[in-house]
Amino acid sequence: MDRTYEDLRTEVFELDRESQRKLVEEIEEQWTADIDDEAFAEAARRMEAYRRGEATTVSAEESLGRVRRIIEEYKQSHK
Repeated sequence: MDRTYEDLRTEVFELDRESQRKLVEEIEEQWTADIDDEAFAEAARRMEAYRRGEATTVSAEESLGRVRRIIEEYKQSHK
């Protein structure tokens, strides 16, 4: 028989605090590992595109300038 979310939730809340803490830490570690893997894969994909000449670069100064303009436009439109 498959357990439902509610069944699992009930079981987790029946655990002692230390077991709950360990479970949360393990879940967080798994999520972090997944995110790290995804971020690494994206960075590798972008680097390969750059090496093949399929991507352009923007200087940090230009990039920060763009961000500053976007923030300023946002501030102006939300006065």
